[in-house]
Amino acid sequence: MDRKVEIWGVYPPPIGGISAYCKKLTAALHAMDQTVTMKNFARSRSGCDYVKDVRFQFCEFLKLPFVSRRIIHVQLCNVWFLTALYLTGWRHDIVITLHNRKLLLLKGWKERMVRRFLSRTRAVIFNDPQFVDLLAGKYGIDKSVMTVLPTYIPPTESERRGLPEEIVSFCSKHRYTISTNAHSLIVNTWGDVYGFDQIIGMMDILVNRKGMDVGLVFLFSILGDKEYFDKCVERIKSLGLEERFLLIVGSDANGFEVWEKSDLFVRATNSDMEGISIKEALQFGTPVIASDVCTRPAEAILYHKGDVEELARKCADALESGKKVEYHPQTTVPGKVMEIYNLIRR
Repeated sequence: MDRKVEIWGVYPPPIGGISAYCKKLTAALHAMDQTVTMKNFARSRSGCDYVKDVRFQFCEFLKLPFVSRRIIHVQLCNVWFLTALYLTGWRHDIVITLHNRKLLLLKGWKERMVRRFLSRTRAVIFNDPQFVDLLAGKYGIDKSVMTVLPTYIPPTESERRGLPEEIVSFCSKHRYTISTNAHSLIVNTWGDVYGFDQIIGMMDILVNRKGMDVGLVFLFSILGDKEYFDKCVERIKSLGLEERFLLIVGSDANGFEVWEKSDLFVRATNSDMEGISIKEALQFGTPVIASDVCTRPAEAILYHKGDVEELARKCADALESGKKVEYHPQTTVPGKVMEIYNLIRR
């Protein structure tokens, strides 16, 4: 009997990113093969019969030595999570998709543990070809197990749920609306990872220096570093921009509907590996300005990471031009992932 497949990841609130990808990938793969299911390690609840909402994470790990051999496709890169899976999931076939570059920052025991984990994986999926050599060099992983594959599955019309009135009302108050998003506020070796500081500086230039009527919607999955968030909010107030920002934490709005409603989407990250929300915005014709920290779609306009003046200038040009974009993404991602599972099953 074919081994079952479990996708271990997070299910929406769907503001884009990994959770939206997990939802769409699982749905597509389950339609191909009903042995494919998902375990949702997020706090949100799925309400889907082929998705199990995990309430006690440690129990899932403790059960692994005693359940039938299966393929576990991991969508999370938390070191503690990978360590637990390494210690308890030894009898299973592990696939991992890497959605960001955080593993490059690890040192000491964390680096050694991830090295051991990756040495045992049957397949490692990257969404950025630039990352393959970096990871292989740091962790000594055999390139034969590596696959480069976009982690983007286009939204469907059936996913629409309509925007909350709060967002619709905010957009109507300004001539232009810019949108952006982040999983959470994180400050590390790379600085402000999602570029909230750059976003504030950009808005200061657009509104206070250039006199443009711009509002910005910023969606966060979770808050993250509250102390840093509060500092950012104080800076916004000191610049007189509090009416220009709509900061929403934990919204259940579809990210792609927000990007579609916007005149421009900005991805000001200091570290990235794809930016699924970039592709969602492009999918609906919304122009994108993004940092040059990784491979981006050709349709996105890039600026040098951290250069707020360049970011603001390119945002102003894009808003004033009013041009839409055309984007035609690869749509065979689930099929390619299924091929990886089938090769392991042989």
